[in-house]
Amino acid sequence: MTGKRTASGRDLAIDGTRGVAIWSMVSLHFANGMLIALPTHAYPFVDGMSAFVLLSGLVLGLVHRRWIARHDLDFAYRNLAKRVGVLYLAQLSIALFAVAAGMFLTAGQFRMLTVLPPDLPLAQQLWWAVTMRFLPSGGSILVVYMVLMTLAFGVLPLLARGRWQLVLAISVAGYTVSQLTSADWMVIYSSPVTGPVQNWLAWQILFIPAMVVGWHWTDWQLPQRLDAAAPALLGITAALWVALFYGWRSGAFTHATALVSKVNLGPIRALAAWLVVTAVYVLFRRLLQWKYHVWSRPLVMVGARSLDSYVIQALALVAIPMLVVFRPWGPGVSTAVTVAVFAACWGWAEFRRHLQVDKLHRLPAILSARAGRRPADEPESASSEGERRDHTARITTGSGATRWPRRTDAERARRESAAH
Repeated sequence: MTGKRTASGRDLAIDGTRGVAIWSMVSLHFANGMLIALPTHAYPFVDGMSAFVLLSGLVLGLVHRRWIARHDLDFAYRNLAKRVGVLYLAQLSIALFAVAAGMFLTAGQFRMLTVLPPDLPLAQQLWWAVTMRFLPSGGSILVVYMVLMTLAFGVLPLLARGRWQLVLAISVAGYTVSQLTSADWMVIYSSPVTGPVQNWLAWQILFIPAMVVGWHWTDWQLPQRLDAAAPALLGITAALWVALFYGWRSGAFTHATALVSKVNLGPIRALAAWLVVTAVYVLFRRLLQWKYHVWSRPLVMVGARSLDSYVIQALALVAIPMLVVFRPWGPGVSTAVTVAVFAACWGWAEFRRHLQVDKLHRLPAILSARAGRRPADEPESASSEGERRDHTARITTGSGATRWPRRTDAERARRESAAH
């Protein structure tokens, strides 16, 4: 992979920025306060979760704009529904793993690792897990993501009709309401008997406007405009860092916690997230315009599989203390575990790329095909279809020239989905 995009059209700078977000989460969850976590937590009130949510909205707007243009809204809705289903299964896996771990941990150990109530009947834990109300610490963001993805069902038709100003107005109004008042319907709790995780009505100010940005990514020539504005953007981001850092050190936010609240995504935290994520993207573009460095590959690859990586780190948060060495850890162990978990995320991303696994449900068929044991009634994998098309699907015209047959809608959609 060289340059700013791959042959499939992926923007490597977006993937790299998502990779930084995953590293930020991993280092926070496994080495909070340690030196290895400092680079991605030196900017006050900005963390990997903010970047994850913002970039998810950006990619959603970018990809669904193409799908609606090439197919129709129903096609985009079907893919969006599938994605929400994948998120549900991913969050359910995290929750059920926590329930299973509770059978082998003491009550104190379980509470320490998951920040969930330990002394509950198994049936109740399972019911709360299935209904998305049993969310382990470090593995709860996907419920917020599911809610925001559900909002996209209402946003997409407005964007398709060119009503992006209305979308932004509704998003800002919702965010304003979330800052002025609070209600249970706005808030997601880690369990019915524990504290809040996020106020989704506030967090949508990262996701919904990012959808609008992604929708107009090409029309507004945003990558080029950001390149041109890079010096000013980086200068403003640095100036805000100075103000926030010294304001935080001086205790200026002690009596203004609402401005920097994480649960309710205070205005300062929201503004900082937008600036920092944009600045990191611009820096990645600059680096990739010059040369694709080997050091950036882990970030790019992990960012390309950010959902997988999030699930891996969430499971590791419980599995490593339970199976390897229990917490608390010193700096050495924390650093080693952080690197190991991120390496596992990178290894999984490389594995999927090597086997060309665009969708996980195709993994068994692809493995069977590579072993030469694909059943006769098993549909061909994306990679085998591509090879067949590339090597045998040329059609000779009457003049002796060759042309390539048109891709079917299903083939085109599969390739676009794999690209993002």
